[in-house]
Amino acid sequence: MEISKPRTFGGVDLVRFLSAAMVMLFHYGFWVWAYPKGQIAKAAGSVPSTNSFFSYGWIGVEIFFVISGFIIAFSAQYSTPTKFFEARVKRLVPAVIICAPVTFAVIAFCGIETIQHNLFVLFRTLVFWPFGPWIDSVYWTLGIEIAFYGIIWLLLLLGRFSKIEVVASGIGLLSCIYWITLFTFGLKIGAESRLLDLLLIHHGCFFGLGVTIWLLRFQSRNLMRLLLFAFFSLGCALEIINAASVMASKVSMQISYVVPLVTFFSAVAFICWTLMTRRLEHKALRPIGLMTYPLYLIHSVVGGYLLGRLISAGLSYPAAIFYVSVTMVGVSWAIAIYLEPILKNAIGRFFRKSERFLPEGAR
Repeated sequence: MEISKPRTFGGVDLVRFLSAAMVMLFHYGFWVWAYPKGQIAKAAGSVPSTNSFFSYGWIGVEIFFVISGFIIAFSAQYSTPTKFFEARVKRLVPAVIICAPVTFAVIAFCGIETIQHNLFVLFRTLVFWPFGPWIDSVYWTLGIEIAFYGIIWLLLLLGRFSKIEVVASGIGLLSCIYWITLFTFGLKIGAESRLLDLLLIHHGCFFGLGVTIWLLRFQSRNLMRLLLFAFFSLGCALEIINAASVMASKVSMQISYVVPLVTFFSAVAFICWTLMTRRLEHKALRPIGLMTYPLYLIHSVVGGYLLGRLISAGLSYPAAIFYVSVTMVGVSWAIAIYLEPILKNAIGRFFRKSERFLPEGAR
C-alpha cells in the first residue's frame, strides 16, 4: 500500500467548484422559473422563462457525493475519531452559521412565510436537523453527507478503519441493488423517501464509487475493485435517470437524462485521470475547493433575490445571471478566505480544551 502524505487534489477541487457552478446556474437559469413553488422563485419574483439549457445543472450534486466519498476516505485514513470529528465540524458548521442567517434575512425581507416559521426553520438548519424544511432547500444534502461521515467516524471509533472497503462496498451494493430492482420491476417505492436518503439507499452508490476511486488510487488496482467501480457506476446511472424523471414530473417538462449522464461520467473520468496520472496535485486550485461549500449554501435564495431585482431594474436575463453568479462567487470566496477561518480557529480551540477529558484511544 502506498503511504499517502497530506496533499491537495487540484483536479478534484476544480471539478467540485464546477459542480457548484452548475447547480448555481441550474437554479438561476431554470429552476427559478420552472418551479414557482420553490424558495428561489419566491425570492426572485417574476422571472421570464427561457430555454432549458441550464436544466441539467442539478447533476453537480451527484458529483459532490462521489467527491465526498473519495475525500472522506483519504482524510480519515490516518486520523483519530476526535480529529476526524473536529475536521468535519470545521468543514460543515462555520459556513452554515454564516450563510443561514443571511438567507433568513433575505426571506424575512421578502415576506416569505411568517417570521415565526422562518425562525423555526432557521433553528432546524443551524442544528443540522436531518428532515426538512430548512431555511433553504439546498441544505437537503447535508443530512446525507453527515450520515456517511457518521459511518466513517464509527469505524474510527471502533478501530476498524481497515474495514472501510467492506463497509463502503456494502453501502454501494445495497444502493445499486435498490435501483436495479426499481428499474427492473418498474417500481416507484421510496424513490423520493427522505428516510432512504439518510440511510444512504438512494446515494450510497455515489459514496461507494468515491471510496473505490480512493482505493484504486492509494492502495491497489485489482479485478474486484474494478468490477465494483463498474457496478457502482451502473447504480449511479440509474439514480440519475430516476432523478431526471422526478424533476420532469415536478416541472411538467421533458428532462433528458442523457446530458446529465454524460456530464457525470465525464467529471468522474477527469477526476480519475488527474488522480491516476498525479496531475494537478498542487495548492493553486485549493481556494476554489474551499469556496465551493459556501457558494452552494449562499447562492440559491440570496442570489435568486438579487437576480429578480436586477431583472426588475431592466437588466436582461442572461446579463443578470452573469452578474449575480460573479457576485455569489465573490461572496463565497470572502466567506471561505476571511470569515470561515475565524470560526474554524474557535472550534479548534474548543476541541483542544476538550481533548483532555477524552479517553486516550479517542484522541
